[in-house]
Amino acid sequence: MIRDTFSADPPGGDYILKPTGLTWGVDRTTGTGSVMRVVPGEQKKEDALATLLSLAKGDGTDAWESAGAVSYRLIKRFRPPA
Repeated sequence: MIRDTFSADPPGGDYILKPTGLTWGVDRTTGTGSVMRVVPGEQKKEDALATLLSLAKGDGTDAWESAGAVSYRLIKRFRPPA
């Protein structure tokens, strides 16, 4: 059985899919405990998810989704193994 991976603080450079009211946003972690908004206000979750995965794959980082106020679920790992 494969279990989901959760984190309260995804590594710096990773991308996060977050709901922003009626739309979806893509943020990028800065590594200092904050995030930078990369894609604001995408109306369709599928489009925001496609952008998230494309950005994470291109940068070789991981893609996360907000899973509550301070928790994130790993969607796809693109970061090479350490």
